[in-house]
Amino acid sequence: MKRTNQFVLILTAFMLFFSCTEVSTNKNQGDSSATKADPAWTIDDVPVAAGVVMENRYPKTKISLPGGVIGYQDLVYQQISGYRPQRLDLYLPADTTTSHPLIMYIHGGGWQNGHSRNSGAFDNWPATLAMLASRGYVVTSINYRLGGEEKFPAAIQDVKTAIRWLRANAGEYGIDKEKFMVWGASAGGHLAALAGTSSGVKELEPVNLSDELAAESDQVQATVCWYGIFDLTGMGEGGGPGGYFAGTAKLASPVNYVDETDGAFLLIHGSEDPVIPYQQSIDFNELLTANNLKSSVHIIPGVAHSFVGETAESTKGASIEALQMVMDFMDDVFKSN
Repeated sequence: MKRTNQFVLILTAFMLFFSCTEVSTNKNQGDSSATKADPAWTIDDVPVAAGVVMENRYPKTKISLPGGVIGYQDLVYQQISGYRPQRLDLYLPADTTTSHPLIMYIHGGGWQNGHSRNSGAFDNWPATLAMLASRGYVVTSINYRLGGEEKFPAAIQDVKTAIRWLRANAGEYGIDKEKFMVWGASAGGHLAALAGTSSGVKELEPVNLSDELAAESDQVQATVCWYGIFDLTGMGEGGGPGGYFAGTAKLASPVNYVDETDGAFLLIHGSEDPVIPYQQSIDFNELLTANNLKSSVHIIPGVAHSFVGETAESTKGASIEALQMVMDFMDDVFKSN
């Protein structure tokens, strides 16, 4: 109990001070740029390329967060013609002398809704992710194409593209390319499990990758799923929310791809979940362990989907308990040796 109270106090501090940020652009002048403006351009300074330019040249926004964490928001990891650019946020630890494991969070929302800066009942998810980064991890939270934009397998293709993009830019952001963990909730838990089991499955690979991204792997070393679904074949012919998986439920089911090459897994579910029965996590854990994988499942009693309980206190308790298990799992996988 004492450990939990200390953890809550630390997390609360991050949430209270998260708004106290210092924004600066990524310029070579450093801090002096805040007091000395560059001279205004003239028409002679305007650069023109040989062909159409698609890159986003707007300066990256760097945000200073508690614990020395540096945040970069809305970095574009993919731009496909006809779709909105897909973006992610990055949270970097203060220590820049070495590379760090990468933790990717994938939001839920029934594959139809949601955003990278929200998760369940957590009141300030960006502050929570910044707290994790302060413990020696590079943390990212991604957006992906939703059901109203494109049907399956678009979302998992986006997830795999983001993994490749982060590996391709590992040097710039201090990422250890050999230590990647995906973590998602609900629909995001499904996508995390799919990313954790389906590396090399041709039907789920991103299409039209640049040579730079095609050269990178989308294999991950660890996976965390909060109240996820792993066998979608029970959705019926309708294909789930918005018909998202119509005709592709088997292709989209992580249970079809588990083998001994997959990394470690942590599965957490609420015992009263009416949206996705916790038996999904029980059965998936049995499949993982049957393939000689390191996996554990935890059913939190008395809470429903998103770890929501009958009282605010029970919701908070379950949410913090689940988060603490994720933190312990991260350390066990990436820092125990």
